[in-house]
Amino acid sequence: MSAVPTRALPVPHRRHGKAQHICHSSSSSSCPKILGIGSVGVDFLAQLDARELPRPDAKVRATRAEITTGGNVANGLTAAARLGNRQCALVSAVGDDANGAVVLESLAKDAVDASLTLVRGTRTPFTYIMIAASGENDGDMTRTCVHTPGDGGLMATDVTPERLDAAFSNVNKPAVAYFDGRLAEAALVYAREARRLGGVRILVEAERLRENLPELLSEADLVVTSKSYPNDAYPKAKTLGDAVTRMFMDLPRAEIMVTTLGARGAIGLVRIEDDGEVGRGKFLDDVVRQLEAQAGEDALSDEDVRDGLPREPVESGVIDIRHSSSSSSSFKANVIFAPAKTLAKGELVDPTGAGDAFIGALAHAYADEESFNLPSAMRLASYVAAMKCKAIGARAGLPRAADVPTRLMVRTPRRAAMFSALMAAFSVPFGGIFSPSRPAQAVESQDEDIKALMEIFNRAMRAPTYEEADAAWSEAITLAPNNSSAWSNRGTLRLQYSEWASAVDDLQRAVDLDGDTPDPLALNNLGNAKGALNRWDEAMADFLEASRVEDMRAIAQANYALAAFQTGRVDLAIATAKKLLRKDPEYLDMRALLSAMYWSEGIVDLAESEWTYLCKSGRGFGAKRSAEDVRGDDPTSDLRYASTLLSQQFAQQFAELTGGVKEAGLDTPCRLYKTTDTVANRWPPRATAALDAFLRVRNYGEALDYDGSVKRFDFNF
Repeated sequence: MSAVPTRALPVPHRRHGKAQHICHSSSSSSCPKILGIGSVGVDFLAQLDARELPRPDAKVRATRAEITTGGNVANGLTAAARLGNRQCALVSAVGDDANGAVVLESLAKDAVDASLTLVRGTRTPFTYIMIAASGENDGDMTRTCVHTPGDGGLMATDVTPERLDAAFSNVNKPAVAYFDGRLAEAALVYAREARRLGGVRILVEAERLRENLPELLSEADLVVTSKSYPNDAYPKAKTLGDAVTRMFMDLPRAEIMVTTLGARGAIGLVRIEDDGEVGRGKFLDDVVRQLEAQAGEDALSDEDVRDGLPREPVESGVIDIRHSSSSSSSFKANVIFAPAKTLAKGELVDPTGAGDAFIGALAHAYADEESFNLPSAMRLASYVAAMKCKAIGARAGLPRAADVPTRLMVRTPRRAAMFSALMAAFSVPFGGIFSPSRPAQAVESQDEDIKALMEIFNRAMRAPTYEEADAAWSEAITLAPNNSSAWSNRGTLRLQYSEWASAVDDLQRAVDLDGDTPDPLALNNLGNAKGALNRWDEAMADFLEASRVEDMRAIAQANYALAAFQTGRVDLAIATAKKLLRKDPEYLDMRALLSAMYWSEGIVDLAESEWTYLCKSGRGFGAKRSAEDVRGDDPTSDLRYASTLLSQQFAQQFAELTGGVKEAGLDTPCRLYKTTDTVANRWPPRATAALDAFLRVRNYGEALDYDGSVKRFDFNF
């Protein structure tokens, strides 16, 4: 978090879910598997006693020499395994020599399965690596590598149906197939098999130009490039941003592309499939410059400094990206800039394998589709890559899960939040939430003004009454009238206290100040305030615009469905709710809404069906505690989890047979929605009344309207 004032953390209109479970048990079959295909070998490292690499014919001394194991994909799998993924497997080839034995032994120590790696030939691949200061006297390091391939490398003809079955059988089917671009002919066979089977996400590294790599990249869902690769592949591109843009446009299958920038950090592009208008196309270089400046203005919190975390990534929201030679050819994307973790002077020992560490951490996060969030994954990857650089060799510095700050390791799933977050949201009117933002635009004067603004923000957040909080936000606006955070937070406060017109004014001002990239949370709240004033068409437009940003999409689309139902567009509302439920079947609010909407249309069987699904959703078949709570790091953890889940399932089935479903647990979802109290101050009145009608088994319902009166809604069926 920033040391300068920010908007409050969101308490969103969220769904049921759980934090990501980190896999530790070596026998856990529940951990997503990562199958790596590519290089492995031995590295001979020499740390030079020189300010730079030697010139031709020069002689220099080495202050330190090490023999370690390496290889891009092997290093990446080791990084993922140390982060807790105990289902990593390597497809490669080593020689039948001493180096090959060392390679296989090192993989086994980190629980990377090498049973799919061939042993043949007489020479395992090896690399000579020289490490020296950069020559710029800036504390940075540089390296030169001389690689010698093995004499028994993996060939396409080696990839037999039996080997494919061993890699992709139903028992061992990986969540991610990770390719480092080497052994490309054989790798392409594995990639096409993964694509044919479906359900396997393909990650491909593009480090440098290699034969057959373009074909392999064309199969990728996620592409990670070095800083140099895009320009090497597109030599006519004028800038790195232009090269990245052209490359992403030429890879239509790729949903995500990440380019590492060394000590600066990394940029990520998430493709957005959307036919709607976003605005004029922007050059990626300009977007990255703005995001990098924005990230640099954020100060780290004391806790982040203590834990040595990188700064938080920043996002552009959905924008059109175009390349320099065309004003018409473009694509929509969310651009992310993730700053690198800063190392203190003297901490940087060896950059060898930093990129592999970054990709390995990214693959670890990508393997869990339910919780994968690119900004969070890039921040974790930046941390892991930096920690690797504090030791010589590609693997010695790779951190283990226990050494990584918990805030980086346990991510709230992008599709779900903790059950307590859902409960906390019940006090917030119609999805109104405070919005995190970057108040770097807060003031344009001195540090003492920023400090004063920070104190006002903190006072506003802690204010015990509406009047005191409103006065504090007004004071912040007076001090920094161009700070959208202050306007948005005062507008959200007024929204919560039913000051609809002034809330619209404040939130519209915040959106206008943000220019081409308005804060999606402010847009969402603006839609809520406009809806309360019966400006529903405008509200739906705001929700739709807010939904273009991935992390806000589900909340804004849920409000869009509620607004559509309020205005009588029932088919649109039902279609939107069903779309959300296809992505997240545990989105309890939408499940309850769908029951209410079907009931309002007289479709009784579907209403009851959705309600039955709701009653069986959530924590362990309606139990008071989630079975996830019994998980731990010990070997019996999975057995305890399975036993607890089975007993909860039996209890639920018994309750159904005896007619006591609603008594199966105190917090079953259907009991959560047993009255309209859960939704009364969050849903618009027509949706609340529809739920009231369903619960009371009648063709009309009642709800509190925005003017404070009780309104009756008749549903003619």
